[in-house]
Amino acid sequence: MAKLWFKFQRYFRRKPVRFFTFLVLYLTAGSLVFLHSGFVGQPAVSQNQANPAAGAPVEGAELTFLGDLNLGRGFRDTGEVSSIARRYGPWFKGKDGNERAKLGDYGGAWSRALKGRVVREKEEERDGSAVFRGCFRRPDNLSLALPVTAAMPNMSVDKCVDLCTEKEYPLAALAGTACHCGFPTTRFPLHEREDEQLCAQKCSAEEFESCGTPSYFIVYQTQVQDNRCMDRRFLPAKSKQLIALASFPGAGNTWARHLIELATGFYTGSYYFDGSLYNKGFKGERDHWRSGRTICIKTHESGQKEIEAFDAAILLIRNPYKALMAEFNRKYGGHIGFAAHAHWKGKEWPEFVRNYAPWWATHTLDWLKFGKKVLVVHFEDLKRDLFVQLGRMVGLLGVAVREDRLLCVESQKDGNFKRSGLRKLEYDPYTADMQRTISAYIKTVDAALRGRNLTGVPDDYNPR
Repeated sequence: MAKLWFKFQRYFRRKPVRFFTFLVLYLTAGSLVFLHSGFVGQPAVSQNQANPAAGAPVEGAELTFLGDLNLGRGFRDTGEVSSIARRYGPWFKGKDGNERAKLGDYGGAWSRALKGRVVREKEEERDGSAVFRGCFRRPDNLSLALPVTAAMPNMSVDKCVDLCTEKEYPLAALAGTACHCGFPTTRFPLHEREDEQLCAQKCSAEEFESCGTPSYFIVYQTQVQDNRCMDRRFLPAKSKQLIALASFPGAGNTWARHLIELATGFYTGSYYFDGSLYNKGFKGERDHWRSGRTICIKTHESGQKEIEAFDAAILLIRNPYKALMAEFNRKYGGHIGFAAHAHWKGKEWPEFVRNYAPWWATHTLDWLKFGKKVLVVHFEDLKRDLFVQLGRMVGLLGVAVREDRLLCVESQKDGNFKRSGLRKLEYDPYTADMQRTISAYIKTVDAALRGRNLTGVPDDYNPR
C-alpha cells in the first residue's frame, strides 16, 4: 500500500498540471453531490422550528434571535400558512376569536394538508395579494361609499380582490355574490369592526372562503396605493412659528413625521441632518431647521435654550423599555436593523441603559417645564387610535385637513422605517436593577404629567 502511495506522489510531482486537473475534477464532483442531496432530501421541520414563538424557552438555555434561525433547505417561509388564514377568514376562527381551523366538516384530505401547521391570521400582514381588514356592516349609502359594484355569482376572495385591483381601488368588499370597490371614507371608515361570524357565509366558488353577506361585508385591502394623501411639498410661505416634534430617541419620531407629512401634505424638517432619511423621501431633512419651509421640526434636544427656541411643540412619549431597545437597535443596526447578539450580551447594553435611561425622564421633564405650548402624545395611543391622535397633532400645526385624508393615512401608516417583527429578543435584556431604576423614572414622569392636569403614562408602562 505504501509503495502504491509513493508511486502516486511521484506521478503527480512529474506532471503538476495533472495534479491540479485532478483536484478541480474532485471538487466539482463533490459540489454536484452536495447540491443533489440538498434538492432531493428536504429535512423535516418541527412545529416549534416553523413557529419559534410558539415554544417557550427552556430555563438556562442560550436564547437566540428569531431572525438568526435557519429553517433548513426545502422549507419555504413565504407566508403560505398566513395566506390560508387570509383566504379563509372567519372559517378558521372560533366564536371566542381564537385562531383555529374548523376542519371536521370538510373531510380528511384538507385536515392532512394542514396537519402540524399553525394557522395565523394577521390583519396587518401582507402576503403578496391583499390584507384582511375584517367584517363590517353595510354602509348606509352604498353607491357613494363604494362606487364600483359587480355581481359575481361564482364569488371568491381572489376574484373580488382582482377586480378592485384592476379598477385601481384600495378596498375590496365582499357581500355574498356582489363585489364592491372603493376607498376608506367617512361613509365607510373601517373603524367599527363586527363579529366575524356575522360575515361567515361560504363563497360560492370556494367553500373554504368567507364572502360575507348583503348586510355584513368581508373587507380586504388590495395592493393599490391610496394616492389621496401621497402628495407632499414645502410650505408656500415662510412659517411665522417654529413647531418642534420633540421626542426621546427611539420614541417613534420618524414614524410620526411620516404620518404628519401624509396628513398635511407638507414636509417636516429636522434639527439634524440624516442622509438616509433624505434619500427615503424626507426632503425637508436638508433644509436648515429655521428655514420656515417645513411644517414642524424633529428634535431630540432637551436643554432650556434649545427648547425655548421653539414656539410650540408636539411631545411624543414612549414606554422607556421599548424606546431604549429601539434606540439601541438603531445605534448598532441602523434605522431598520438590529443590534447584534454580542452587543446585548456585552458591555454596550448596560452602559447604554445607564446613560440613556435618565435622559428619557429629563427629556420629558424639561419640555414640560420650558416648553411654551406643548401637546403631549403617547406613542402607544398613536398606534392604538391613529385617527384621533393624528387629528390632535394636525390641529396644533394649524393645518385644516379633511377626514378622508386622515383615513388615507391610516391605510398608508407604515413608512419605510419599520423594523420587522421577525427578529426580536427571546429574553428580557433588563436586569432587576435596571427595572427598579427605570420604574422610578416612570413614576417621576407620570407625576409631572398629572401635576399639569395631563393624562399620566399609559398603564402598560408598569408592570412590564
